[in-house]
Amino acid sequence: MVRTSRITGVLLGCVLAVAALSACRHDGRTLRPALPTQDGSVFTPTTTTTIVDDAVQPSELPGATTTDAVAIAFSLQLPWADGGTIDTRFTCNGANVSPAISWIGASQNAVEVALVVTDTDADNFVHWVIAGLDPKNPSVSEGSVPVGAIEGANGFSTAAAPSVGWKGPCPPAGTTHHYRFSLYALEQQIELPTGSSAEDLVLAIDSSAIGAAQVTGVYGTP
Repeated sequence: MVRTSRITGVLLGCVLAVAALSACRHDGRTLRPALPTQDGSVFTPTTTTTIVDDAVQPSELPGATTTDAVAIAFSLQLPWADGGTIDTRFTCNGANVSPAISWIGASQNAVEVALVVTDTDADNFVHWVIAGLDPKNPSVSEGSVPVGAIEGANGFSTAAAPSVGWKGPCPPAGTTHHYRFSLYALEQQIELPTGSSAEDLVLAIDSSAIGAAQVTGVYGTP
């Protein structure tokens, strides 16, 4: 099994950066800077599909076929194709509800699944961190949070006005931003409450991630 430190540079670097004030219409909460040891990474989730377990996969067994390998690939599905346009209803200009998500191919060793959503054009401003998703129930309906799931504070959260859960794309007027949805299979249960900081949740995700998949979306404000 690949060491979970492989995702540290990419994931922690994403959420620990200070969100630029010009990135969104509202001020974002400030996260602490990356730890000194978090200066690099050898693992970046591939677009939509990746397998990072070192254990023997079905495709490596005698008589296995290409179809077997595809069947176990960990992948994330969203209402748009990778690189496609995010519908307005998921943004601050619409209903601002979270999109439906689903996945296939979670490792048999996964005890839960987590998702981190960041704006890559705004210092990886955090729009959603959710963990505690059941890998055996691989779908979450639009605008819903499954029982038992844990949501962290998003980048819009402040001490005066806490904000937890999904907060949709909201780039400055006349700009288009790219949003990365990173899904992680975890081998340990996250023992943190809803409302925890994005930093704390990401550290917990990093410590137990055994697989990752990624999809991006684009949204522009008129």
